[in-house]
Amino acid sequence: MSHDEDFKDGTGPGLILLVILAMLALPLLPMLMGWFTMLR
Repeated sequence: MSHDEDFKDGTGPGLILLVILAMLALPLLPMLMGWFTMLR
């Protein structure tokens, strides 16, 4: 159990969430840039 807690503290739930968010956001970046250019 203590190893699990240490592992959680080492990686951090925020880091995992950030990685998932990056994986979702990176493919959408060109689409977002397209929207920004269209709205201007």
